[in-house]
Amino acid sequence: MAHSRAPSRAGILEEYDMEQLRDNGDGRGPSRKSSPSRALLPILETEDFDAEMKIFPSRPHSSVRGPLILIRTFVVAFLTTLIPSFLRRSPDGAASKKLHPTAYLDGLRGVAAFIVFIHHYIIDWYPMLCRGYASSEPAHSRYFLQLPLIRVVYSGRGMVSVFFVISGYVLSYKAIRLMRARQYSVLLDSLASSIFRRGMRLFIPITGSTFISMLFCRWGWYSQDPMGRNTIPARRGDFWFQFKDWCHHVVRVSNPLLDVNRRDLYAPPDDGHLWTIPIEYRGSIIVFLALLCVAKLIWDSHWEVFLFLSGILFCDIHFQAASLSLRDHNLHLDKSHHKFAKEALLIITSLFALHLVCFPDEHANTTPGYRTLIGLTPRSSSDQGLTQRFWMAIGAFLLVGAINFSTLLQRPFTTPLAQYLGRISFALYIVHGPVLYTLGMKMLLPAVRDWNHGGGWVNYALGAPGARVVNLVVCVVAADVFWRKVDAGM
Repeated sequence: MAHSRAPSRAGILEEYDMEQLRDNGDGRGPSRKSSPSRALLPILETEDFDAEMKIFPSRPHSSVRGPLILIRTFVVAFLTTLIPSFLRRSPDGAASKKLHPTAYLDGLRGVAAFIVFIHHYIIDWYPMLCRGYASSEPAHSRYFLQLPLIRVVYSGRGMVSVFFVISGYVLSYKAIRLMRARQYSVLLDSLASSIFRRGMRLFIPITGSTFISMLFCRWGWYSQDPMGRNTIPARRGDFWFQFKDWCHHVVRVSNPLLDVNRRDLYAPPDDGHLWTIPIEYRGSIIVFLALLCVAKLIWDSHWEVFLFLSGILFCDIHFQAASLSLRDHNLHLDKSHHKFAKEALLIITSLFALHLVCFPDEHANTTPGYRTLIGLTPRSSSDQGLTQRFWMAIGAFLLVGAINFSTLLQRPFTTPLAQYLGRISFALYIVHGPVLYTLGMKMLLPAVRDWNHGGGWVNYALGAPGARVVNLVVCVVAADVFWRKVDAGM
């Protein structure tokens, strides 16, 4: 007699195929279908439950073993969470999926976020790198890393400008596609949804990260860097007073009605690196509104608005180029000599863009190659601090534009490493501050004290690489966990 198989206890669980959750392109939104070939959770059959029950046999002292099992389960789950995603086996073969046409932007964003981390780390250890090459006395301005183009590996401020251009591009991608498809009702639904969700997407993660930062400060884990460059929150009375102070700054940083002062940017004391988030939100709303209408603009030094809107321009050109390539495929425009000339021009443009992105933080007015640019700066951007932002904005515009049109320049940003950095980029930007304020300062301050007490530059230089590796590993692991547990869920 054949035995009928018992129904699966977990059979009621239905998984959504992520590919089917994507927009179908027909304006109807995602489809909802189960995907039995890809298990979101393991399907437990009757035999599995029998095997699981054997783990907890009936014993006289089960009441004592129960808490131990719970503790062990929690420890194992916690340690498993710390395993980075690149060390895990991908159940759906995500690594082998074909890259989408703008995957290079993900890689570029990841590399830019990594450079921001390098900037904040290396400036604490080597403050003289803020200066331009040959801008002051030789002892402080004749280092190889200070040379133009070379200094791009730690030009964090320039990478922030790149962030904003990429944001304008990515946020307008779907809207422009719908506009060109003349699906205007779907476009309005999409923009309404994007505007509603954008604030939560940006501010909920940093609410959690700044709360943890507030606790670190309260517990005395934060240390001020020797040069006093970083914004460290102060301990304020009892915990309740500290908590109210944190709430005040969370409300302020996430209040969309407050004006963003471009000359005096607000940096939340619980993590000063998050000064870009209000600008990101404001620029996002401008992108969404600009996609609906174009109003008369007042001439002013809105360098951040220029960056976001330039992303829209590049995205529109992307779709225009795609339609032209389909329409004019018989014109043989991709002849080898034409392609070579185009790539050469784009490479030269990208090098000039990198030169602008590497605008020094200090002593630019005496740095060869940059003091001339200062004389060419428009009056509206000649105020203190805006000159650097002005030229970095132009550099970021040219850099993203050159990469957008060059398949050769896109290749480094479509590698697995760049794509991984792109996935954790927002999380890395959020968590690297608390890591550097705690672990980073715990390694830097003893090295500075040793220097001041006659230890010399040799011990200082030997300690820097080890600290760099430790900080890098901790930041990447923390960003990976934050990305999987917080950012991906948003």
